[in-house]
Amino acid sequence: MLNETNRPILDAILDELIPPSEDGKIPGAGALGVAEFLPTANAYAPDAAGSVRTILDAVPADFVALPRDEKVTALKRVEAAHGQAFETLVRLTYMGYYSRPDMRPHFGVGAHPIHPLGYPVARESDAMMDELTAPVRARGKVYRDAR
Repeated sequence: MLNETNRPILDAILDELIPPSEDGKIPGAGALGVAEFLPTANAYAPDAAGSVRTILDAVPADFVALPRDEKVTALKRVEAAHGQAFETLVRLTYMGYYSRPDMRPHFGVGAHPIHPLGYPVARESDAMMDELTAPVRARGKVYRDAR
């Protein structure tokens, strides 16, 4: 699926979907190599490779050389014309990027897997819990007692 012609184009697309940080400390999705994840993502999308091919075929051949604003315009056109494939690519890009243990610490979560340890989550304040549960409490009893 990926070759030396289309891989730089896909990397440029991925870097537009998740760009690098302005200070250069956090790489974009293309530079990070998320393209390597995409061919293995069939468990998450029925035709991951087909979606990637659709997007690659739809962008201009000179996509890599375009200025950023023209890249964004081109991707908006591709999204409008191939919405399902574009949505699949975006979802898989996020999955491939944010599932990497080396990226999670940049966003305030641990490098360890979510399960079985989980991540520390601060408790909601009593005021927030009151606000969240107020509609439920206001409804009153909406169940029958089991006897």
